[in-house]
Amino acid sequence: MPLAETASTFCETIVNNAALKIASKEEAITILENSLQDATQVICDIYSRFIFESALFEMRTDHPLSVSELNTIMLNAQKEAYGAGLNHEYLHPYMWLIKPHYYSAGLNFYNFPYAFGLLFAKGLYAKYLEDKTYFVAHYDNLLASAGKMDIVDVCKIMGIDVESEDFWLKPLAIIKQDIDAFVALAI
Repeated sequence: MPLAETASTFCETIVNNAALKIASKEEAITILENSLQDATQVICDIYSRFIFESALFEMRTDHPLSVSELNTIMLNAQKEAYGAGLNHEYLHPYMWLIKPHYYSAGLNFYNFPYAFGLLFAKGLYAKYLEDKTYFVAHYDNLLASAGKMDIVDVCKIMGIDVESEDFWLKPLAIIKQDIDAFVALAI
């Protein structure tokens, strides 16, 4: 499932970057804002949910959790994931209540594939920018293999070591470039 988001997010990145080349200032701000909202949702919010679920499983081993404890875990998860990026007066203590996947044992850590998919697709885009000829020659094989092989082996098709921190820094650098471009346009 983590690779399921790859093609759509990768293609969206290509389309957004092509659109930015011909966009007016206002259009570019809108394109970048939408892209950055998606990235923030996937990276920060899903990270808060991962922190929440991890704490939930750890604490649940020795007692059932009260609503107050669940709210505290959720608030702490949001504070850790967002840091100073959100006003702590406006956090959502009941986020755990409105997300149905928390109540299905088969959907634990349901959000991980979305975070992986976004970062992996942006990492693929970075790989595309490094060597377009190699990338184009191997991309279809990557997509065809995604449901047949494990993630590490699928990534090797593209010459990517998905277990390397260096790979994961590249998609974050692309998102940072979008942040910098947005700030420059919005000033």
